[in-house]
Amino acid sequence: MKLKSVLAVVLALVLLLSACSTSGGNESANTSNEQKSGTETSGGNDKPSGEPTKLVWFSSIDFWNPPSVWSTDPNTVPGKITEKTGVTFEFNIPAQDGETKLNLMLVSGNDFPDVITITNDVLGKKLIEAGKVWDLDEFIKKYDPESHLLKDFPADVKATIVSRDGGFYAFPSHIGSEDARKEYPPAGEFYKDMTEYLSNGAIVVNGNLLKEAGLTLDDIKTESGLLAAYQKIKDMDLKVNGAPVIPLLLDGKGYMYPTVGFLLDSFGYMPVDKDGNFRDSLLAPEMKLALKFLYKAQKGGYFDSGQMTVDNAAVKADMASGRVFTFIGNSANTSFQNNDYWTSPGPILSDAGTKPVLGRNKRAGGGWMKTYISKSVKDPEKVAKWLSFMSSREGMMLHIYGIEGVHYTLDQDGLVVKTEQGIKDAQEYMKTGLSAFWPFHHTSFSWSTQQPPNEKTDIQAVTANRVQTAYGKAPETHIYNNAAFGLPGDLFPPDSKFANDELQIKAYRESQITKIVMAKNDAEFEKLYEEMITQLMKLGIEQLNAEKNKYVQQKLKEYGIDVKGINS
Repeated sequence: MKLKSVLAVVLALVLLLSACSTSGGNESANTSNEQKSGTETSGGNDKPSGEPTKLVWFSSIDFWNPPSVWSTDPNTVPGKITEKTGVTFEFNIPAQDGETKLNLMLVSGNDFPDVITITNDVLGKKLIEAGKVWDLDEFIKKYDPESHLLKDFPADVKATIVSRDGGFYAFPSHIGSEDARKEYPPAGEFYKDMTEYLSNGAIVVNGNLLKEAGLTLDDIKTESGLLAAYQKIKDMDLKVNGAPVIPLLLDGKGYMYPTVGFLLDSFGYMPVDKDGNFRDSLLAPEMKLALKFLYKAQKGGYFDSGQMTVDNAAVKADMASGRVFTFIGNSANTSFQNNDYWTSPGPILSDAGTKPVLGRNKRAGGGWMKTYISKSVKDPEKVAKWLSFMSSREGMMLHIYGIEGVHYTLDQDGLVVKTEQGIKDAQEYMKTGLSAFWPFHHTSFSWSTQQPPNEKTDIQAVTANRVQTAYGKAPETHIYNNAAFGLPGDLFPPDSKFANDELQIKAYRESQITKIVMAKNDAEFEKLYEEMITQLMKLGIEQLNAEKNKYVQQKLKEYGIDVKGINS
């Protein structure tokens, strides 16, 4: 599953910011004099002269909500960024169709933004091919030649970006790699667990309701046990603040990717069969198991079909209400960590006896969010300094953790300890700006810099860890290297038959899966499932799989990986 994945839990707590993507010497760099004194020598430190330059920052990520009004008060995070770099920002983040709007700006050339943050690799390549954005190596060498980015950017991450884009065009979010961890080693076992086992895909369980129903996590570890628990919750007619408990919450209108995706993992789907050949999940037996589970949940009345049409804000609102018993999907979409009663049994063990799997990319990632600098950017010198500052130790300490003495203190080891004010302001990042700059969140840095949390110092982080490592740490879970299975969005030319077939299959998938899940009875379920397989064959899915397999086999060989399916 992709990291949109990860996500990311986009907070500065333990996780990516928090997406869902990811050891150098004995003395941590966190104890350095530079950090303790709050100074930094790697770019962006000289106070700029003159009035601040106002820049437009466009993003296609509609659920990223940095402050709508940029404060220049030096006692705020945005204000200190302005004080250090001489820039302010107006954010242009469309509520929907952001990628379409960026494409239109790309074609028209009008009102092109100064800074662009997106997640779509193919759209990124369009920006590059159109000559609209800087190669960051060239940009920094020209406008900030003393920048730390020319000296200490993780080589393995840069290699991944260059391989993908043909140059270092995009600054990546949530950096986490072997080279990054050499500079920023994990500060304790807590973060080592996050490095090894973090997964945004999860079943998130309300511990309060679990206890009220007289159930334990062991009772809901299996498919049949979970369905029985849903029935018990329904029969008890449990209510929270007068509203009925929701036994199962799906991941909104896009549920068939994160919700069905988690069930596919739990029920043992791998992108290759037992011979090591690529196979689309739609043709795997585990897909039928996943859809059958949701069909049973629908038949039992454990979730409302309206869940399949709501946006992410509605999902978050339901989660915050306290009346959701379980959520299945991308936990990073829920803000679950804001309440400490959430937990997880790990995988849902299929009644078919298949083994749960977890794919983890062992190669350095190229970033979930990707930030580009426009060639038409105003005041490129200031923007280069800003880029250097935001990615520097000093800058990350500021925008992730805030102001020392107000939002955090340092312990005897030089590690960050968040204050109550820091935790509060990070929760209200849309107003305060603290921990709001997700495109510059650096996972390895955060997990090296902050004190390993406990329930007293950071209950949110403890809650996130409890839920998001449960799947990977479960003894039943088989972890495999999925580095070769990240198929590029432009694998097929847009005007090719394969690209057209893939679009048709995607559209068909999104209509047919909902029909299958909402089947009226077992016979209709079987009929609709068989119809799907037949139609997929007609749409050319086997030929698509064969072409994708060529790419996968090439990457398996290139990366030196041997992966075979362990179930079907």
